[in-house]
Amino acid sequence: MNDVPAIILAALGQLPTLETVTVHDPGPDEVAVRLVASGICHTDISYMRDARATPVLLGHEGAGVVDKVGANVTHVQPGDHVVINWQVKCGRCRWCLSGRQDLCENVQATAAPRVYWHDAPLHVMLNAGTFCPVAVVPAMGAIPIRKDMPLEKVALLGCAVATGVGAALYTAKVQPGEGVVVIGAGGVGLNVVQGARLANAGLIIAVDVDDERLGRALTVFGATHAINSRERDPLAEVKRMTGGRGVEHVFEVVGQPELMLQGIEMLSRGGTLTLVGAAARDATLPFHPRRFMSQQQTIKGCIYGNIRPAIDLPLFADWYVNGKLRLDDLHTATIPLEDVPRVFKQGQGGIRTIVRFE
Repeated sequence: MNDVPAIILAALGQLPTLETVTVHDPGPDEVAVRLVASGICHTDISYMRDARATPVLLGHEGAGVVDKVGANVTHVQPGDHVVINWQVKCGRCRWCLSGRQDLCENVQATAAPRVYWHDAPLHVMLNAGTFCPVAVVPAMGAIPIRKDMPLEKVALLGCAVATGVGAALYTAKVQPGEGVVVIGAGGVGLNVVQGARLANAGLIIAVDVDDERLGRALTVFGATHAINSRERDPLAEVKRMTGGRGVEHVFEVVGQPELMLQGIEMLSRGGTLTLVGAAARDATLPFHPRRFMSQQQTIKGCIYGNIRPAIDLPLFADWYVNGKLRLDDLHTATIPLEDVPRVFKQGQGGIRTIVRFE
């Protein structure tokens, strides 16, 4: 049992605060991880609007070192480096049994609450709660990772990379030579761009309002073209670049219905719009279904890039060490835990801010 600092959202619409919580030891089939780094994701910030329950310990994109293991845990031992997997599959539901664990209907949490605040059980964001020096997770919530990869970069694998690269490779299944538009060039969007590069897409167009992000998309992550939507009409530019036909894939990574509608207009016949950005829970998407039907188009939802965490997270680590996956330019700021509320208030500058615990 440990008393440690943590970032808590006490109620919807409020800023999170730094509080002291009590973290209990792991039970059977659970692992305690000493966090070294945690990324600040747009989903963390959107919890001020969208959290299903409060108070809640925030954070889900993290990496660290195994501190303790519960009974029956054999795949990791104390001292192992791990990335937090916030979608532990049950292995028993209809989707898991059919081989589609990415659609698991019963994502696992710890068997009982392990984090307490004011002597009461505390909700934990996405069964992870990485804005805290210690995270207790279900056994497969701690995925072992090679030790020669810096843990600040390992943390990025846990959401930005998994969601973005996975969206291109696994959700949309981009094929060689296909055209891709990525709306939103933040931490996840830039990973969609490099996922499209890894898939050998043809045209890869990044759309954003920030010239620095667009520059990184072009020079580092693999975009072939960039459009600043404050200066040029993205739809007109995409149509011009494709001779009027549109692209096979559009990824909306902002979570704004008006951008999703724009994405539909960018699609070619048979094209797919993949929704990656988290819209507000009460947002709606009104579009013209007749034309959509006639063009034989598709809208897909994407959570966690439809990855297989135990396979793909170590694979992505190998790709980074081998130079295939570019992560260094994603990490643009490092802060201590006590500065997290300031980032929530002022917004995240750069691409990805990493909370460093050690």
